Amino acid sequence: MPYYGSRAELRAGATMSDQDLESKIENEFRTVRRLLALALIQGKPKGQQIQLLSDAGMERQEIAHLVGTTVGTVSVEVSNLKKRRSKQTRGRRTQD
Repeated sequence: MPYYGSRAELRAGATMSDQDLESKIENEFRTVRRLLALALIQGKPKGQQIQLLSDAGMERQEIAHLVGTTVGTVSVEVSNLKKRRSKQTRGRRTQD
């Protein structure tokens, strides 16, 4: 069922174009995504916050904004995380 706007818009006789509707839905989606991310990282150390958001597929710029740091700091933390995981994987292979 198509969305035709709020009740106030309907009373005024206005309808939303498909482009306006897509934009509104996209903005709402971004808001929900940010709120979920903030709930996920609340109370965790900064390194763990970066790790969780990176693992969730967020881009470094968005991670930096949510965590309250710079893109450079996020990049370094993600790089260090990859190195640690690589060492852990190699360690498991030699133990097998």
